Amino acid sequence: MPDDPTLTRRGFLTGLVAAVFAAAHGVEAASCPPTEDNPQGPFYVPGAPFRVGIAPDDEPGERLVVTGRVLSATDCRPLPGAVVDVWHASDAGAYYGMEGAGGDDAWRLRGRASTGPAGAYRFETILPGRYPLGPRRLRPRHIHYLVTHPAHRPLVTQLYFAGDPFLEGDGLVRRSLIVPLASPPVAGGAPKRLAAAFDVVLSPLKQ
Repeated sequence: MPDDPTLTRRGFLTGLVAAVFAAAHGVEAASCPPTEDNPQGPFYVPGAPFRVGIAPDDEPGERLVVTGRVLSATDCRPLPGAVVDVWHASDAGAYYGMEGAGGDDAWRLRGRASTGPAGAYRFETILPGRYPLGPRRLRPRHIHYLVTHPAHRPLVTQLYFAGDPFLEGDGLVRRSLIVPLASPPVAGGAPKRLAAAFDVVLSPLKQ
């Protein structure tokens, strides 16, 4: 059903009046809880290239697009100029770029993005694989994040995917870091891609 322009204008005016009232009466602006941290792990390699596509076309695995925004915990405003550095395992559960590997393959499934005016970022990759932790355990699928911004505290965290049976019993998993996986419709003969959205909220350096 198309939007009712009267309701749209009314909602805008309501929000504007609320903002003016808050400013006039010293009411604190809305705040967002900071994203929970999670261990960096041993597979981080600094200096990944800035790029959207971190999985080449010949990389095995289900294609995945991850989008999101970087926000300030103080007032939920978007943070342009943040750097989102991500890395994750291959479909087979291995990390590229380890043990002295060089060339372009060293940066497979690794990359950085700089957020624009809306604080948005985007990566095109594959769904990470699981890897063993001992003889009877697998780590759930996850993507590592290192997010930085000049006026905010750096954050190291991990993104997990809803429905993964190995989430239960993994001591690193935090409920707030689990996001749903969607399978949007594709047009024509375009390949199927999964999609996930993950907003990151940073704490300011001075509070």
